[in-house]
Amino acid sequence: MRTLNKTFWAALLLAMAGVSSAMAQQPDQGQQQPPPPDQSSAPIPAYHSPLASEAGNGDVTESQTIAPDNRSLTGAQYLSLGVPTTRSYWQPRLDIFVSADSNPNETGTGTGSGSGSGNGSGWGTWFSVSGGVDVHRISGNSSLMLSDVSGGTLGDNGGSSGGFMEGLSVADTLAFHRASITFFDQLEYLPSSAFGLGGAGGVGLSGGGTLGGGGSVFDPGQSVLLGRGQNLGNTFTTDVDTYLTPRTSLTFIGGYSLEHYFDSHLLDYGDMIFRGGYNYQMTRKDTIAVSYTFSGYRYGNVHQSIDDHTMQVSYARRVTGRLSFQIAAGPQFVFAQSPISVSGGGTTPGSISQVYWSLSTALQWQAGRNLLGFSYNHGVGGGAGVLPGSVADRFTGSVTRQVSRTFSSGISTGYDRNQGTAIGATTSSNQTYDYWFVGGNLSHPIGRSLGLSLSYQLQYQNSNAAFCIGLTCGTSFTRNLISVGLGWHDRPLLF
Repeated sequence: MRTLNKTFWAALLLAMAGVSSAMAQQPDQGQQQPPPPDQSSAPIPAYHSPLASEAGNGDVTESQTIAPDNRSLTGAQYLSLGVPTTRSYWQPRLDIFVSADSNPNETGTGTGSGSGSGNGSGWGTWFSVSGGVDVHRISGNSSLMLSDVSGGTLGDNGGSSGGFMEGLSVADTLAFHRASITFFDQLEYLPSSAFGLGGAGGVGLSGGGTLGGGGSVFDPGQSVLLGRGQNLGNTFTTDVDTYLTPRTSLTFIGGYSLEHYFDSHLLDYGDMIFRGGYNYQMTRKDTIAVSYTFSGYRYGNVHQSIDDHTMQVSYARRVTGRLSFQIAAGPQFVFAQSPISVSGGGTTPGSISQVYWSLSTALQWQAGRNLLGFSYNHGVGGGAGVLPGSVADRFTGSVTRQVSRTFSSGISTGYDRNQGTAIGATTSSNQTYDYWFVGGNLSHPIGRSLGLSLSYQLQYQNSNAAFCIGLTCGTSFTRNLISVGLGWHDRPLLF
């Protein structure tokens, strides 16, 4: 850990040195200067389907003038369709939902142990309330984006006591002559898994899916159904971009992410992150890049450490207001220190090194009032609290249609797979967790600020071996959620 801390601080000093050097350079006379960094990361938000938010593709807005998204291809965030030319604003919102839940205690089925074995406890109901605010403030060379959602759920079914929810996303970009710095923090404090939570009572998390550019290393969001219990996920990054020429730039990122579980004995872990990237804009629409990423996982309650070094080649095509596509792929060199937990219990001595492959891709396509989006990531991850490291696959997709300026409807789906890393010849079969969700949302505006919403979501998880996490025991889990709600979203208020 001491060596890792030294590496991290050295990376931050290198990044800051790059900024100082870039700021000191004076442009050549007559040379076209590189475009300034984004002045916002998303359009003025519309009230959208909570299910659609899982794809992390941003909101759809009415026709307005937007500027190209000049965000770095090797940055920590997904690329967007463009930057709207808006002034500073804030926008409050409030949502109230009543949900019918076919498995409120999140009990499993199949072979298992404990009180969770069996067919669940029948239907129950949830009452959910959430309020939030979106803020976009432009002042001098600073562009601040803040989105917050706070709320809670209360259940009527025995052990389903509900819980608190908090989603906070903050991004502040400081633009200089030949450089920019972005400080980004994304926090989620939830009573259950974050992946697919948008269908649970209609609560859409702020900033959901924003992180993930170039791989899931920047988004440790909980992706396995773990039963009821509060968990905390947080990611903080500092992105530094230095513009070498109008077409080329360097990106340096230092950050830290963590997952912590308060009500269960799961695997807490933290991840120290560093990235360096080179970006080259071939045409006004096409960009290529190469990057190196270091990720160091450390677990709080097991003696386990995993370091991975990832090299990727990236490509992006951006058509402002219409299309945003990016893809990055490359080898991933993984080094793990002993003792390492293996499938079936026990440990194996020594250390291992293996080579995997990594892939990250995302697409946004807007046609009129319709927005299609998907994202996919493959690579080594933290294990989602149930595995000491895993090879993870995550896919999300959504289709959203704008109903009015403040309300939209859509369908969404997602799939996540966590497979235990192969630990030498002692591991005959690795534990896997496969999780799917699919659902849809219909919105009906009532005036300019109020709207009724009806949503449905199906959640399903299975494993190749019995598991028991709290009341969620067995080999599979199924849940149906039907929600009816009333939402108030005021128009953007300029300041």
